Amino acid sequence: MRILLAGCVLALGLTAGLGTAAAAVLPPSNSTIGAPSPNMPIASHKCGQGQYWVPSGYAKHGKYRAGHCAPK
Repeated sequence: MRILLAGCVLALGLTAGLGTAAAAVLPPSNSTIGAPSPNMPIASHKCGQGQYWVPSGYAKHGKYRAGHCAPK
């Protein structure tokens, strides 16, 4: 019974080991990595009318808040 269990564990280990060796991830090519497109809009601190920009930082009680537009 122990030999059968050991054989099953060995077969499972070999199957998993051989399967993951073939599924190696290739690094991305240089064509996919690069500067953002010049057509891509860059985030700005322009808020709508009646609002103002609140910079990111720590608020009361030490809670961090990202920058956002807030009503006046």
